[in-house]
Amino acid sequence: MYKKCEYNNSVISESKLQKELDTHYRGETGLVVSIMRDMICEGVVKTRHELGVANECLWNLNDWPEDQGFGWSDRMSCEKDIKKTIARERLYQQAEDELVAINKLTEAPSNDDVKKFMDINLKLQGAMA
Repeated sequence: MYKKCEYNNSVISESKLQKELDTHYRGETGLVVSIMRDMICEGVVKTRHELGVANECLWNLNDWPEDQGFGWSDRMSCEKDIKKTIARERLYQQAEDELVAINKLTEAPSNDDVKKFMDINLKLQGAMA
């Protein structure tokens, strides 16, 4: 049966995530690193994969003009985006795991199949509510 990479998808300690951040994200600006560090401390980011997802959400900040302020509302908007994206990613991975288990797949299901399965689950949850 298909199995995801445990190295990237396993929950690891905050200290290990901080070390990953320090080791693999050296090229990021202080602003990006600061927000990623806060997301680790708040327990939003729990895996190496989620650290990468958070980083992708913040890529545009690497070009943030230094003379343009970055206020509290800007930061909260970025954090909200990271939380929303990681929650969606966790749902995706859960749906992927369910598809693999149900169908005893030997390969990862296609992105389209996983998204269709997620949509079906959402519709079923809505009907049961």
